[in-house]
Amino acid sequence: MAIGKLWRFFGNRTGMAILAIQVVIVLLFLYFYSNYQSSDRCVACHADKARMTRLGYPQFVMTREQVQKESRHPNTECRDCHLGNGLSDDPDRAHKGLLKLIVLDNDLNIIPRKDHVKQLLPEGPDRQRDMLPHLPDGSLDPDVSTILYQDRNTLTLGYDPRIAQETCGKSSCHPEEVKQFATSNMGANFRQRSMRVWNDIHGPNN
Repeated sequence: MAIGKLWRFFGNRTGMAILAIQVVIVLLFLYFYSNYQSSDRCVACHADKARMTRLGYPQFVMTREQVQKESRHPNTECRDCHLGNGLSDDPDRAHKGLLKLIVLDNDLNIIPRKDHVKQLLPEGPDRQRDMLPHLPDGSLDPDVSTILYQDRNTLTLGYDPRIAQETCGKSSCHPEEVKQFATSNMGANFRQRSMRVWNDIHGPNN
């Protein structure tokens, strides 16, 4: 009796069925979209000290609490800044499309980070220079000229508006700031990240 009254409210049974299907589609979209934005697997893997050690990266153990404290961005997901796939347990799939630190040799060619940079710890009186890769004897790695943040265009080594839009420019972050910067002289000329040397006198200008 109640169902009969309900479909008469929508006109007929067909109208009610169409509405029900639309509601289901919207709910499914919201479910999958919220999962797509998740970084649950990033946290599950990187917070597991035993697993990270077994994979050979004990220096990359990181809990959600550490991320939010050090980034000063509470409630921010890993993939909000680093992209990648936050739903996969497979390292290759999880890291596909991930933004990574850029390491340059003396000819400004990008070289693998794995062989040169284990971790970045900004400490000491000259934090920029101290973060450059060092050899076991404490001297600077002669094969590395500089390291750059992951928000650079890997071809020009300059500002990349696409990366800015996909990370900081999202609606839940700083969309207005990114939009305004794109209209400035620096943004329009892609010169925000013009320094190619990590310890340039101007600093990373991040």
